[in-house]
Parts: sequence; structure tokens; C-alpha cells
Amino acid sequence: MANPEARFPSGITVLIPAFNEEGALRSTVEAILSCAQYAADFEVIVIDDGSTDRTAEVAAGLPVTLVRHPTNRGYGSSLMTGMRRARHDWILIADADGTYPLEDIPRLLAEAKDADMVVGARTGSEVHVPLLRRPGKWIITRLAEYLSQSRIPDLNSGFRVFRKEAAMRFLTLYPEGFSFTTTITLAFMTNGYHVAFVPINYRKRVGKSSIKPVRDFTAFFILIIRICAYFRPLNVFIPPALFFLVAGIGKGIIDYTGQGHLGLLAIASALTGVQMIFIGLLADLIDRRMKL
Repeated sequence: MANPEARFPSGITVLIPAFNEEGALRSTVEAILSCAQYAADFEVIVIDDGSTDRTAEVAAGLPVTLVRHPTNRGYGSSLMTGMRRARHDWILIADADGTYPLEDIPRLLAEAKDADMVVGARTGSEVHVPLLRRPGKWIITRLAEYLSQSRIPDLNSGFRVFRKEAAMRFLTLYPEGFSFTTTITLAFMTNGYHVAFVPINYRKRVGKSSIKPVRDFTAFFILIIRICAYFRPLNVFIPPALFFLVAGIGKGIIDYTGQGHLGLLAIASALTGVQMIFIGLLADLIDRRMKL
């Protein structure tokens, strides 16, 4: 390509978090480096997250910057370490397990000129998501879409490119575990940043996954509510508030019609709804003040 800077970001930092990924790390780095022509300056940082195999040894023999955690601190912690070390304005993250089509890096970079984040959405023709994870993935995605009022083809893809400046704004919110990608997606989408989604395939991983479906589903569920309560509090508080308010009024009508007075349950339910409305309004006011 004669002038890659015309379509792609001039500088790219690629972050590869790795925990016991000796089997696929070399091929991952080689695939990423084959795309170095698409940026004027291209750096690759491998974050070895306390691996107990030869991950660090493999990385040391590759043309990358190796950063090591002495103990396993988590996927999100690894990415935060890499973000702090990144030299460039654009950051691309990719897993080291061979699941993502790294040959699609140019497609993501090409979309970055019109977006603040470009996510490789696992909605292509060949997507290998374990059957056990699909119901949970569907539920948390629908919940995130409802609370954020946005369509989200892939909430937690680990293959994406984003502006470092925007991502660093939410650094204190990112968790240390796998829910990093969920958090950064919702943070961008609920704060006016443009997030684009590019359909990609998703292969079977090399090696053993560190994800625990039940534990991580619960963590994702709580995280989505927490993040949306932080950035879109009315979307979280108003629906249950209206439920309690309507239920209280309905119960009050039944009580008064049948007994001639209001029952405690009706009063408590209505007051709970009113209180939740005021809490939501207060949280929304605080959020708007923080954005001034």
C-alpha cells in the first residue's frame, strides 16, 4: 500500500494479554506483525500475567515488548498495564489463543477513521462459541442493550481497536477480570463515543480457557447494572420504580374497594416506587454534573 496513513491510524499499539498461552503465542504475534504495514509506527506489547508455562520464554524470543506480572492478576489488569505502557494514540487488543481472525486487523483499522472504537463482532459465518456459554451471553447482551438503549452485536469481544485517550478516561472503572471488555463497551456507548462493529469469525481456542461460565455470568450481570447505573441511572431506576408504584396503586384500589382503607403493603410499595424515582433523578443529576 503506497500511503497507509491515508486510511489507517498512524500509530498502533497492540496489547496481547497472555496467561499460559505458550501454544499459540508465537503464531499470534507473527500474524499481528504481518499487519504492521498498515501503520507508520507499530508496537506489540505482550503482558505475561503470571504464567506457569513457557509463555514468557516464547515472548522473549519475539520482536515484542514483554511485560511480566509476577502473579496472575487477571485479563483486565493485564490490559490496564499495557494501556499505561502504550506509546500510541490507538490501541488494538487481541487474545493469544488463536480464536480471533487477526488477518482482519486491516478491516478494523480502516473503520477507525470514523469511530472511537471498532469492535470485531463475533457474528460472522463461522463462529465457535461453546454451547454452554450461549444462553448466558444472550441474556447479558439483551440486558446491556435494554439498559444502554443501544444495539450491541457483541458486548465482550476481545478483538477491538480504540482511542487510548478515551479509554484512559474510565481507567478507574475497569475490573481486573474478563469483564474488562464489557465495561469498556458500555463506558464508550453510554458516554457519546461512536462504537462501530465489524463482523468477524471466531475459531476454537488453542489451549484451555480460564473462563468459569457460572461465576463469570453472575459477575457480568452485576457489572452491567452497575455500569449503567453509573452512566444511565434513569434506565436502571425508573422501570422498577414504576413497577412498585403501579403495584402499590393497584393494591391500594383493591384494599380501599374491599376494606375501606389502605393496607400497609400498598402504602409501602407506592412509597418504594416514589423513593426509587427520586434516587434515579438524583443519580442522573450527579452524572450530568460530572460531565460538565
